[in-house]
Amino acid sequence: MKLEGIKVLDLSLFLPGPLLTQMMADHGAEVIKLEPLNGGEPNREIGPKRGDQSIYFANTHRGKKSIQINLKSAEGRELALRLAGQCDVVVEAFRPGVINRLGMDYESVKARNPNVVYASLSAFGQTGPYVKKPAHDLATEAYAGVLSANPGFDG
Repeated sequence: MKLEGIKVLDLSLFLPGPLLTQMMADHGAEVIKLEPLNGGEPNREIGPKRGDQSIYFANTHRGKKSIQINLKSAEGRELALRLAGQCDVVVEAFRPGVINRLGMDYESVKARNPNVVYASLSAFGQTGPYVKKPAHDLATEAYAGVLSANPGFDG
């Protein structure tokens, strides 16, 4: 497998980041999914379910390890930084600035792990006029003018 021996800490939620890290897991990476307390990854509950598991969660989290951590607490941040210190890759998908407030920004992780590959995903990049706008798939499709090309089953 192409990524065998690579360890990834996944701080992302919903679809884009989890899909990215799922592809990494499919290629042999060990992926540790860090989930928030009180419900974990939102995709556990969103959308249609197969049995007791949502299809979105099943399709983006197979083969991953998972731990729930409160990044808003000092203990949670320290645990997450220790995990990041043992990983080759860290993936986060918060709006720009949020990861800094949580203490898991690139500089904080790099201080523990100078060789880390750190990927930051956001709807509108890390700079520019829309940088602070929260958005996921439907909003970015609407901004791009292609939402009408992706109708639901009901038209």
